[in-house]
Amino acid sequence: MDKLKRYELINQLLILEKLYPDEADHHAKNRKALEYGFELQYSWLTESLSEGLTAEECKEVLDILDMYRSITFSWLNNNSGAEIPNSIKFKGFDGNNESALRNYVQYFVLDLERFEELKYGQSFPRFNSHTRMLEQYRRQLKVWRNFDFDLTTEQIALILEA
Repeated sequence: MDKLKRYELINQLLILEKLYPDEADHHAKNRKALEYGFELQYSWLTESLSEGLTAEECKEVLDILDMYRSITFSWLNNNSGAEIPNSIKFKGFDGNNESALRNYVQYFVLDLERFEELKYGQSFPRFNSHTRMLEQYRRQLKVWRNFDFDLTTEQIALILEA
């Protein structure tokens, strides 16, 4: 990182120190590492940033949410609004191994307030399945894509068994 970039970041950190006094110590330590040119610590500035998801990965997550929207609404229609069993509910993604996917679900459902039905009445669902789910969801998507949005009870069972 050249000196000009370091200078810009140092000034931004000085501003953050003043704006957020509760986090001032953290910002001051990062600023000091930049001021002295301690390159080993530069990565600390971005350690909390996720690698993120590609547009294709985001679309896949949205397809999964759409599939579970279809399952949820179909279950409610087929069962006169009866409570949705846990076995049918969207589980989320593994917080340890699929955290970027889980973060996207939380962003889309909680921050953007979309797919609200997948909250199942919870004000802040964690969407942490505690087990890897992506491969299972991919198998389910292959089956779901053969049907219309409105599913029969049998079609729901086929999707969930995939």
